[in-house]
Amino acid sequence: MPGPLRTGTIGLLVLISSEEPDVFWNRKRGTAAHPQQQATVEDLRTRAGEALVKADDAVRAADEELSYAQAQFGLSATDAFTQALNAARDHLARSFELRRLLDDDIPETEPQQRQMYTEILQRCTDAVTAITAQEEEFNKRRGLEANLPTTIAETAQRAQEAEQVIRAARTLLVTLHATYPDSALTSVSEAPERAGRLLSAGRTALDQARASLEAGQHSTAVEQVRIAQGTIAQAGELAAQVTSARERLERAAADLSKAIASISSDLTDAERLSDQVPEASLAPLVADAEAAITEGRAACGADATGDPLAALDHLTRAEAAIDDALAPARAEEENDSRARASLEARLTRLGSQVDSVTSYITTHRGAVGPSARTALSEASRHASAASAVQEKDPSAALAEVTQGEPLVAQAQALAEADVRGAGPWGSDGRSGRGGGLDVGSLVLGGLLLGGLTGGHHDYGGWGGSDLDFDLFD
Repeated sequence: MPGPLRTGTIGLLVLISSEEPDVFWNRKRGTAAHPQQQATVEDLRTRAGEALVKADDAVRAADEELSYAQAQFGLSATDAFTQALNAARDHLARSFELRRLLDDDIPETEPQQRQMYTEILQRCTDAVTAITAQEEEFNKRRGLEANLPTTIAETAQRAQEAEQVIRAARTLLVTLHATYPDSALTSVSEAPERAGRLLSAGRTALDQARASLEAGQHSTAVEQVRIAQGTIAQAGELAAQVTSARERLERAAADLSKAIASISSDLTDAERLSDQVPEASLAPLVADAEAAITEGRAACGADATGDPLAALDHLTRAEAAIDDALAPARAEEENDSRARASLEARLTRLGSQVDSVTSYITTHRGAVGPSARTALSEASRHASAASAVQEKDPSAALAEVTQGEPLVAQAQALAEADVRGAGPWGSDGRSGRGGGLDVGSLVLGGLLLGGLTGGHHDYGGWGGSDLDFDLFD
Protein backbone atom coordinates (compact mmCIF):
# COMPACT_ATOMS: atom_id res chain seq x y z
CA MET A 1 0.00 0.00 0.00
CA PRO A 2 1.52 3.34 -0.94
CA GLY A 3 2.62 5.71 1.80
CA PRO A 4 0.13 8.38 2.79
CA LEU A 5 0.01 11.45 0.61
CA ARG A 6 -0.69 14.56 2.57
CA THR A 7 -1.43 18.09 1.54
CA GLY A 8 0.68 20.86 3.00
CA THR A 9 -1.38 23.37 4.89
CA ILE A 10 1.39 25.78 5.71
CA GLY A 11 0.66 29.43 5.23
CA LEU A 12 3.71 30.18 3.15
CA LEU A 13 2.14 32.70 0.84
CA VAL A 14 2.28 35.56 3.28
CA LEU A 15 5.52 37.48 2.95
CA ILE A 16 6.06 38.58 6.50
CA SER A 17 9.34 40.19 5.61
CA SER A 18 7.51 42.77 3.52
CA GLU A 19 5.86 43.98 6.70
CA GLU A 20 9.07 44.80 8.56
CA PRO A 21 9.39 48.44 9.55
CA ASP A 22 11.80 50.76 7.79
CA VAL A 23 13.33 51.57 11.16
CA PHE A 24 14.71 48.02 11.37
CA TRP A 25 16.53 48.14 8.08
CA ASN A 26 17.83 51.65 8.71
CA ARG A 27 19.22 50.49 12.05
CA LYS A 28 20.82 47.50 10.33
CA ARG A 29 22.52 49.87 7.88
CA GLY A 30 23.65 52.12 10.71
CA THR A 31 21.59 55.13 9.56
CA ALA A 32 18.73 56.84 11.32
CA ALA A 33 15.25 56.58 9.86
CA HIS A 34 13.42 59.78 9.07
CA PRO A 35 10.78 60.36 11.80
CA GLN A 36 8.01 60.42 9.22
CA GLN A 37 9.13 57.04 7.90
CA GLN A 38 9.02 55.35 11.29
CA ALA A 39 5.99 53.22 12.05
CA THR A 40 4.15 54.02 15.25
CA VAL A 41 4.55 51.66 18.19
CA GLU A 42 0.89 50.68 17.88
CA ASP A 43 1.41 49.88 14.20
CA LEU A 44 4.42 47.75 15.07
CA ARG A 45 2.35 45.96 17.73
CA THR A 46 -0.39 45.19 15.22
CA ARG A 47 2.04 43.98 12.57
CA ALA A 48 3.98 41.89 15.09
CA GLY A 49 0.73 40.28 16.27
CA GLU A 50 -0.24 39.40 12.71
CA ALA A 51 3.23 38.05 12.02
CA LEU A 52 3.07 35.89 15.16
CA VAL A 53 -0.23 34.37 14.08
CA LYS A 54 1.02 33.65 10.55
CA ALA A 55 4.32 32.17 11.72
CA ASP A 56 2.58 30.08 14.39
CA ASP A 57 0.17 28.75 11.76
CA ALA A 58 3.12 27.90 9.51
CA VAL A 59 4.85 25.99 12.31
CA ARG A 60 1.66 24.15 13.30
CA ALA A 61 1.00 23.13 9.71
CA ALA A 62 4.64 22.12 9.21
CA ASP A 63 4.40 19.91 12.29
CA GLU A 64 1.38 18.17 10.75
CA GLU A 65 3.20 17.89 7.45
CA LEU A 66 6.33 16.39 8.98
CA SER A 67 4.53 13.35 10.38
CA TYR A 68 3.06 12.56 6.96
CA ALA A 69 6.36 13.22 5.20
CA GLN A 70 8.14 10.85 7.57
CA ALA A 71 5.55 8.15 6.90
CA GLN A 72 5.89 8.65 3.15
CA PHE A 73 9.64 9.18 2.74
CA GLY A 74 11.21 7.85 5.96
CA LEU A 75 12.98 9.52 8.87
CA SER A 76 16.38 9.95 7.23
CA ALA A 77 14.88 11.70 4.22
CA THR A 78 13.22 14.27 6.45
CA ASP A 79 16.18 15.21 8.67
CA ALA A 80 16.55 18.60 7.03
CA PHE A 81 12.83 19.20 7.43
CA THR A 82 13.06 18.32 11.13
CA GLN A 83 15.99 20.67 11.64
CA ALA A 84 14.20 23.48 9.82
CA LEU A 85 11.08 22.97 11.91
CA ASN A 86 13.10 22.98 15.15
CA ALA A 87 14.79 26.22 14.09
CA ALA A 88 11.40 27.74 13.32
CA ARG A 89 10.09 26.64 16.73
CA ASP A 90 13.04 28.33 18.44
CA HIS A 91 12.34 31.60 16.63
CA LEU A 92 8.67 31.36 17.50
CA ALA A 93 9.30 30.57 21.18
CA ARG A 94 11.50 33.64 21.52
CA SER A 95 8.89 35.74 19.72
CA PHE A 96 6.16 34.64 22.13
CA GLU A 97 8.48 35.34 25.06
CA LEU A 98 9.01 38.89 23.77
CA ARG A 99 5.25 39.33 23.32
CA ARG A 100 4.69 38.17 26.90
CA LEU A 101 7.25 40.67 28.22
CA LEU A 102 5.63 43.46 26.24
CA ASP A 103 2.20 42.55 27.64
CA ASP A 104 3.20 42.21 31.29
CA ASP A 105 2.84 44.84 34.01
CA ILE A 106 6.39 46.17 33.64
CA PRO A 107 6.38 48.95 31.02
CA GLU A 108 9.10 49.27 28.39
CA THR A 109 10.35 52.52 26.95
CA GLU A 110 9.37 53.35 23.38
CA PRO A 111 12.84 52.45 21.99
CA GLN A 112 12.67 49.14 23.86
CA GLN A 113 9.21 48.42 22.47
CA ARG A 114 10.39 49.20 18.95
CA GLN A 115 13.38 46.92 19.31
CA MET A 116 11.29 44.06 20.74
CA TYR A 117 8.51 44.32 18.14
CA THR A 118 11.14 44.49 15.40
CA GLU A 119 12.80 41.35 16.73
CA ILE A 120 9.42 39.59 16.71
CA LEU A 121 8.93 40.56 13.05
CA GLN A 122 12.41 39.39 12.11
CA ARG A 123 12.14 36.10 13.98
CA CYS A 124 8.73 35.37 12.48
CA THR A 125 10.23 35.95 9.04
CA ASP A 126 13.13 33.63 9.89
CA ALA A 127 10.73 30.96 11.19
CA VAL A 128 8.75 30.89 7.95
CA THR A 129 11.91 31.06 5.85
CA ALA A 130 13.35 28.04 7.67
CA ILE A 131 10.28 26.03 6.70
CA THR A 132 9.91 27.27 3.12
CA ALA A 133 13.49 26.23 2.38
CA GLN A 134 12.19 22.63 2.27
CA GLU A 135 9.31 23.42 -0.07
CA GLU A 136 10.76 22.67 -3.50
CA GLU A 137 12.29 19.31 -2.58
CA PHE A 138 9.10 17.95 -1.09
CA ASN A 139 6.97 19.20 -3.94
CA LYS A 140 9.18 17.28 -6.35
CA ARG A 141 9.05 14.15 -4.23
CA ARG A 142 5.30 14.17 -3.93
CA GLY A 143 4.75 14.35 -7.68
CA LEU A 144 1.06 15.04 -7.13
CA GLU A 145 0.45 16.04 -10.74
CA ALA A 146 1.88 12.76 -12.05
CA ASN A 147 -0.24 10.68 -9.65
CA LEU A 148 -3.49 12.62 -9.61
CA PRO A 149 -5.90 9.71 -10.29
CA THR A 150 -4.39 7.64 -7.46
CA THR A 151 -4.25 10.60 -5.11
CA ILE A 152 -7.89 11.50 -5.78
CA ALA A 153 -8.97 7.92 -5.08
CA GLU A 154 -6.97 7.78 -1.83
CA THR A 155 -8.36 11.13 -0.71
CA ALA A 156 -11.91 9.94 -1.39
CA GLN A 157 -11.23 6.93 0.85
CA ARG A 158 -9.99 9.21 3.61
CA ALA A 159 -13.20 11.21 3.28
CA GLN A 160 -15.18 8.03 3.97
CA GLU A 161 -13.07 7.33 7.04
CA ALA A 162 -13.47 10.89 8.28
CA GLU A 163 -17.24 10.62 7.86
CA GLN A 164 -17.33 7.59 10.15
CA VAL A 165 -15.29 9.45 12.78
CA ILE A 166 -17.66 12.43 12.60
CA ARG A 167 -20.73 10.20 13.00
CA ALA A 168 -19.20 8.61 16.08
CA ALA A 169 -18.32 12.05 17.46
CA ARG A 170 -21.92 13.25 17.06
CA THR A 171 -23.24 10.22 18.94
CA LEU A 172 -20.62 10.58 21.66
CA LEU A 173 -21.36 14.28 22.11
CA VAL A 174 -25.02 13.52 22.76
CA THR A 175 -23.96 11.08 25.47
CA LEU A 176 -21.56 13.58 27.00
CA HIS A 177 -24.21 16.30 27.12
CA ALA A 178 -26.46 13.86 28.99
CA THR A 179 -23.69 13.21 31.51
CA TYR A 180 -21.91 16.54 31.98
CA PRO A 181 -23.02 20.18 32.12
CA ASP A 182 -22.65 22.30 29.01
CA SER A 183 -19.84 24.29 30.64
CA ALA A 184 -17.63 21.19 30.54
CA LEU A 185 -18.09 20.80 26.78
CA THR A 186 -17.76 24.32 25.40
CA SER A 187 -14.54 23.58 23.50
CA VAL A 188 -16.09 20.68 21.56
CA SER A 189 -19.80 21.47 21.47
CA GLU A 190 -19.60 22.52 17.81
CA ALA A 191 -16.76 20.21 16.75
CA PRO A 192 -18.85 17.58 14.89
CA GLU A 193 -20.84 20.27 13.06
CA ARG A 194 -17.72 22.12 11.98
CA ALA A 195 -16.04 18.85 11.06
CA GLY A 196 -19.02 18.02 8.87
CA ARG A 197 -18.75 21.36 7.08
CA LEU A 198 -15.03 20.82 6.53
CA LEU A 199 -15.67 17.34 5.16
CA SER A 200 -18.29 18.74 2.77
CA ALA A 201 -15.84 21.41 1.64
CA GLY A 202 -13.18 18.76 1.09
CA ARG A 203 -15.49 16.64 -1.01
CA THR A 204 -16.49 19.68 -3.06
CA ALA A 205 -12.83 20.44 -3.72
CA LEU A 206 -12.29 16.79 -4.66
CA ASP A 207 -15.19 16.88 -7.13
CA GLN A 208 -13.69 20.01 -8.65
CA ALA A 209 -10.32 18.28 -8.88
CA ARG A 210 -11.88 15.43 -10.85
CA ALA A 211 -13.51 17.91 -13.22
CA SER A 212 -10.26 19.81 -13.68
CA LEU A 213 -8.38 16.58 -14.35
CA GLU A 214 -10.89 15.56 -17.01
CA ALA A 215 -10.54 19.01 -18.58
CA GLY A 216 -6.76 18.65 -18.68
CA GLN A 217 -6.22 21.43 -16.12
CA HIS A 218 -3.66 19.52 -14.08
CA SER A 219 -2.17 22.42 -12.12
CA THR A 220 -5.59 23.53 -10.94
CA ALA A 221 -6.49 19.94 -10.07
CA VAL A 222 -3.35 19.64 -7.92
CA GLU A 223 -4.29 22.67 -5.84
CA GLN A 224 -7.86 21.44 -5.47
CA VAL A 225 -6.65 18.03 -4.31
CA ARG A 226 -4.38 19.70 -1.78
CA ILE A 227 -7.28 21.68 -0.35
CA ALA A 228 -9.34 18.48 -0.23
CA GLN A 229 -6.60 16.56 1.58
CA GLY A 230 -5.99 19.25 4.17
CA THR A 231 -9.66 19.89 4.79
CA ILE A 232 -10.59 16.23 5.16
CA ALA A 233 -7.68 15.60 7.50
CA GLN A 234 -8.65 18.55 9.67
CA ALA A 235 -12.27 17.38 9.75
CA GLY A 236 -11.11 14.12 11.28
CA GLU A 237 -8.93 15.95 13.79
CA LEU A 238 -11.84 18.15 14.87
CA ALA A 239 -14.12 15.18 15.37
CA ALA A 240 -11.43 13.36 17.36
CA GLN A 241 -11.42 16.24 19.86
CA VAL A 242 -14.76 14.97 21.20
CA THR A 243 -13.14 11.67 22.18
CA SER A 244 -10.27 13.59 23.79
CA ALA A 245 -12.78 15.65 25.77
CA ARG A 246 -14.45 12.49 27.06
CA GLU A 247 -11.07 11.13 28.16
CA ARG A 248 -10.19 14.37 29.97
CA LEU A 249 -13.55 14.43 31.74
CA GLU A 250 -13.25 10.80 32.78
CA ARG A 251 -9.73 11.38 34.11
CA ALA A 252 -10.89 14.47 35.98
CA ALA A 253 -13.76 12.57 37.57
CA ALA A 254 -11.37 9.82 38.63
CA ASP A 255 -8.89 12.36 40.04
CA LEU A 256 -11.51 14.20 42.10
CA SER A 257 -11.52 11.74 44.98
CA LYS A 258 -7.72 11.94 45.25
CA ALA A 259 -7.81 15.73 45.11
CA ILE A 260 -10.49 15.88 47.80
CA ALA A 261 -8.46 13.56 50.05
CA SER A 262 -5.33 15.63 49.49
CA ILE A 263 -6.89 18.98 50.32
CA SER A 264 -8.71 17.43 53.30
CA SER A 265 -5.26 16.57 54.64
CA ASP A 266 -4.31 20.21 54.18
CA LEU A 267 -7.32 21.27 56.23
CA THR A 268 -6.17 18.95 59.01
CA ASP A 269 -2.74 20.57 58.88
CA ALA A 270 -4.32 24.01 58.87
CA GLU A 271 -6.11 23.21 62.11
CA ARG A 272 -2.96 21.70 63.64
CA LEU A 273 -0.76 24.63 62.65
CA SER A 274 -3.31 27.39 63.17
CA ASP A 275 -1.29 28.93 66.02
CA GLN A 276 1.70 29.38 63.66
CA VAL A 277 -0.19 31.02 60.77
CA PRO A 278 -2.12 34.32 61.05
CA GLU A 279 -5.83 33.56 61.20
CA ALA A 280 -6.68 36.52 58.98
CA SER A 281 -4.72 35.01 56.10
CA LEU A 282 -5.59 31.38 56.76
CA ALA A 283 -9.35 31.60 57.39
CA PRO A 284 -10.42 32.62 53.85
CA LEU A 285 -8.19 29.92 52.39
CA VAL A 286 -9.80 27.30 54.60
CA ALA A 287 -13.25 28.52 53.57
CA ASP A 288 -12.31 28.33 49.88
CA ALA A 289 -10.90 24.83 50.36
CA GLU A 290 -14.14 23.68 51.99
CA ALA A 291 -16.14 25.18 49.11
CA ALA A 292 -13.88 23.39 46.62
CA ILE A 293 -14.48 20.09 48.41
CA THR A 294 -18.24 20.63 48.20
CA GLU A 295 -17.97 21.41 44.49
CA GLY A 296 -15.77 18.37 43.93
CA ARG A 297 -18.18 16.01 45.66
CA ALA A 298 -21.03 17.33 43.51
CA ALA A 299 -19.05 16.52 40.37
CA CYS A 300 -18.16 12.90 41.13
CA GLY A 301 -20.09 9.74 41.79
CA ALA A 302 -23.08 8.14 40.13
CA ASP A 303 -25.38 11.13 40.76
CA ALA A 304 -22.85 13.78 39.77
CA THR A 305 -24.30 17.06 38.51
CA GLY A 306 -21.23 19.30 38.42
CA ASP A 307 -18.39 19.95 36.00
CA PRO A 308 -15.46 17.69 37.01
CA LEU A 309 -12.90 19.83 35.15
CA ALA A 310 -14.05 23.02 36.86
CA ALA A 311 -14.21 21.27 40.23
CA LEU A 312 -10.72 19.87 39.81
CA ASP A 313 -9.43 23.32 38.84
CA HIS A 314 -10.98 24.80 41.98
CA LEU A 315 -9.50 22.09 44.18
CA THR A 316 -6.09 22.56 42.59
CA ARG A 317 -6.11 26.34 43.11
CA ALA A 318 -7.39 26.04 46.67
CA GLU A 319 -4.80 23.44 47.63
CA ALA A 320 -1.95 25.45 46.09
CA ALA A 321 -3.03 28.51 48.07
CA ILE A 322 -3.33 26.74 51.38
CA ASP A 323 -0.03 24.90 50.78
CA ASP A 324 1.72 28.23 50.25
CA ALA A 325 0.24 29.59 53.46
CA LEU A 326 1.27 26.54 55.49
CA ALA A 327 4.71 26.06 53.91
CA PRO A 328 6.65 28.19 56.44
CA ALA A 329 5.20 26.17 59.31
CA ARG A 330 5.95 22.82 57.74
CA ALA A 331 9.33 21.19 57.81
CA GLU A 332 11.29 21.42 54.55
CA GLU A 333 11.32 17.65 54.16
CA GLU A 334 7.54 17.52 54.56
CA ASN A 335 7.10 20.26 51.94
CA ASP A 336 9.23 18.32 49.44
CA SER A 337 7.27 15.16 50.20
CA ARG A 338 3.97 16.93 49.63
CA ALA A 339 5.30 18.51 46.45
CA ARG A 340 6.28 15.11 45.07
CA ALA A 341 2.91 13.64 45.99
CA SER A 342 0.92 16.22 44.04
CA LEU A 343 3.43 17.01 41.30
CA GLU A 344 2.98 13.98 39.06
CA ALA A 345 -0.80 14.26 38.76
CA ARG A 346 -0.79 18.02 38.26
CA LEU A 347 2.04 17.94 35.74
CA THR A 348 0.33 15.18 33.78
CA ARG A 349 -2.90 17.14 33.79
CA LEU A 350 -1.14 20.34 32.72
CA GLY A 351 0.48 18.50 29.82
CA SER A 352 -2.90 17.11 28.79
CA GLN A 353 -4.45 20.58 28.90
CA VAL A 354 -1.61 22.03 26.83
CA ASP A 355 -2.13 19.29 24.24
CA SER A 356 -5.88 19.92 24.21
CA VAL A 357 -5.57 23.68 23.73
CA THR A 358 -2.86 23.15 21.11
CA SER A 359 -5.23 20.91 19.16
CA TYR A 360 -8.06 23.42 19.52
CA ILE A 361 -5.97 26.32 18.26
CA THR A 362 -4.56 24.25 15.41
CA THR A 363 -7.99 23.29 14.12
CA HIS A 364 -9.36 26.83 14.57
CA ARG A 365 -6.21 28.70 13.68
CA GLY A 366 -7.92 30.88 11.10
CA ALA A 367 -9.71 32.68 13.93
CA VAL A 368 -7.35 32.53 16.92
CA GLY A 369 -5.24 35.62 17.55
CA PRO A 370 -1.84 36.20 19.18
CA SER A 371 -2.98 36.57 22.80
CA ALA A 372 -4.26 32.99 23.11
CA ARG A 373 -1.18 31.65 21.34
CA THR A 374 1.13 33.63 23.63
CA ALA A 375 -0.60 32.30 26.76
CA LEU A 376 -0.37 28.75 25.40
CA SER A 377 3.32 29.16 24.58
CA GLU A 378 4.01 30.37 28.11
CA ALA A 379 1.99 27.51 29.66
CA SER A 380 3.92 25.03 27.54
CA ARG A 381 7.21 26.60 28.66
CA HIS A 382 6.27 26.18 32.32
CA ALA A 383 5.24 22.55 31.71
CA SER A 384 8.58 21.83 30.04
CA ALA A 385 10.49 23.55 32.86
CA ALA A 386 8.60 21.50 35.44
CA SER A 387 9.41 18.26 33.62
CA ALA A 388 13.09 19.18 33.51
CA VAL A 389 13.45 19.64 37.29
CA GLN A 390 10.76 17.36 38.74
CA GLU A 391 13.25 14.71 39.92
CA LYS A 392 15.87 16.94 41.55
CA ASP A 393 13.66 19.79 42.79
CA PRO A 394 9.98 18.87 43.14
CA SER A 395 9.12 22.13 44.88
CA ALA A 396 10.51 24.16 41.98
CA ALA A 397 8.71 21.91 39.51
CA LEU A 398 5.44 22.38 41.38
CA ALA A 399 5.96 26.15 41.26
CA GLU A 400 6.31 25.93 37.48
CA VAL A 401 3.11 23.88 37.25
CA THR A 402 1.31 26.39 39.44
CA GLN A 403 2.28 29.18 37.04
CA GLY A 404 1.34 27.14 33.98
CA GLU A 405 -2.15 26.10 35.10
CA PRO A 406 -3.86 29.51 34.92
CA LEU A 407 -2.08 30.29 31.66
CA VAL A 408 -3.39 27.22 29.85
CA ALA A 409 -6.90 28.02 31.12
CA GLN A 410 -6.44 31.58 29.87
CA ALA A 411 -5.28 30.30 26.49
CA GLN A 412 -8.37 28.11 26.16
CA ALA A 413 -10.72 30.94 27.14
CA LEU A 414 -9.07 33.43 24.78
CA ALA A 415 -9.05 30.95 21.89
CA GLU A 416 -12.74 30.13 22.36
CA ALA A 417 -13.55 33.85 22.56
CA ASP A 418 -11.65 34.45 19.31
CA VAL A 419 -13.61 31.69 17.58
CA ARG A 420 -16.91 33.03 18.88
CA GLY A 421 -15.90 36.50 17.77
CA ALA A 422 -15.04 35.31 14.27
CA GLY A 423 -18.62 36.07 13.29
CA PRO A 424 -20.02 34.31 10.23
CA TRP A 425 -16.76 32.44 9.62
CA GLY A 426 -17.18 30.54 12.87
CA SER A 427 -20.93 30.17 13.07
CA ASP A 428 -22.28 29.92 9.54
CA GLY A 429 -20.54 27.60 7.13
CA ARG A 430 -22.52 29.12 4.27
CA SER A 431 -20.84 32.51 4.65
CA GLY A 432 -18.45 33.08 1.78
CA ARG A 433 -18.27 30.47 -0.92
CA GLY A 434 -16.24 30.07 -4.06
CA GLY A 435 -17.87 27.91 -6.70
CA GLY A 436 -19.61 25.80 -4.06
CA LEU A 437 -16.57 25.57 -1.79
CA ASP A 438 -17.31 26.30 1.88
CA VAL A 439 -14.85 29.13 2.27
CA GLY A 440 -15.92 29.98 5.83
CA SER A 441 -14.91 26.59 7.20
CA LEU A 442 -11.61 26.69 5.36
CA VAL A 443 -10.71 30.12 6.70
CA LEU A 444 -11.67 29.14 10.26
CA GLY A 445 -9.41 26.10 10.04
CA GLY A 446 -6.52 28.11 8.62
CA LEU A 447 -6.72 26.23 5.32
CA LEU A 448 -7.39 29.43 3.42
CA LEU A 449 -5.54 32.55 4.44
CA GLY A 450 -6.69 36.12 4.27
CA GLY A 451 -10.32 35.95 5.32
CA LEU A 452 -9.64 37.17 8.83
CA THR A 453 -6.19 38.70 8.57
CA GLY A 454 -6.36 40.64 5.33
CA GLY A 455 -4.73 40.05 2.00
CA HIS A 456 -5.73 37.61 -0.71
CA HIS A 457 -7.99 34.64 -0.13
CA ASP A 458 -5.25 32.20 -0.92
CA TYR A 459 -4.68 28.60 -0.08
CA GLY A 460 -1.59 28.33 2.09
CA GLY A 461 -0.04 25.10 0.92
CA TRP A 462 3.25 23.58 -0.03
CA GLY A 463 4.26 25.25 -3.25
CA GLY A 464 0.80 26.67 -3.86
CA SER A 465 0.73 29.72 -6.06
CA ASP A 466 -1.86 32.41 -5.44
CA LEU A 467 -5.06 30.42 -5.81
CA ASP A 468 -8.01 32.80 -5.95
CA PHE A 469 -11.53 31.53 -5.51
CA ASP A 470 -12.44 32.25 -9.12
CA LEU A 471 -10.51 29.12 -10.05
CA PHE A 472 -13.41 27.19 -8.53
CA ASP A 473 -16.15 29.09 -10.32
